[in-house]
Amino acid sequence: MAAHRKKAAAVMGVRRPESYPMVVVPDDPADIKWLPESRKQAHWAFLYDLCMKSIDTGNGAGNASPDSDSSGMDPPAMVALHVCAVCRGACCHLGKDHAFLDETAICRFKAHSGITNPLDIVHAYAVHLPPIAVVNGCVYQSDQGCTLPRWMRADICHAYRCKGLKQAERMIRCHDVSRLYVVVRKDNRISRAAFVKAHRIRHFPSSDHESI
Repeated sequence: MAAHRKKAAAVMGVRRPESYPMVVVPDDPADIKWLPESRKQAHWAFLYDLCMKSIDTGNGAGNASPDSDSSGMDPPAMVALHVCAVCRGACCHLGKDHAFLDETAICRFKAHSGITNPLDIVHAYAVHLPPIAVVNGCVYQSDQGCTLPRWMRADICHAYRCKGLKQAERMIRCHDVSRLYVVVRKDNRISRAAFVKAHRIRHFPSSDHESI
């Protein structure tokens, strides 16, 4: 992997590649294409049903909401967040058109935002749908990671940690790491990688939608 990092650095003009500690995340090949209208409509219908169920059951707001969004996160947290973006969320694929959302998530959204009208709630989520998304993955799974603000996501989206993300968080927390070389690998084959800092992802091979 060190040789791969050195090659990527040479191609991309990255100085001191050895200053980017390496972490490995799983590769689950997926195409990125325009999110079709049919999937958007399926998601809207699912959200509306959830809203109506939350009214019928009177479900409580559940646990306190997570951080409001990524814009207020400190740099180390942003570095960890970018690990998932490079991976493209192998663990997110099962989100499909429901995005793991449930009545608890909707009730938490209402308590946090003050928005209670079902159509307004659907709209609040709909504006975060990405123009391009992982084919057959979660509707919010874009080429730059999840487009849904953290506080609007389902509980499982915050709770689950793959081995690579746990490693990255441990390095950031224990060794004051502020940059990473994230390697996407399966069966000892590296499919892609990225140099990651708090406010930038540089993909290798380069991406047409690279984060600036």
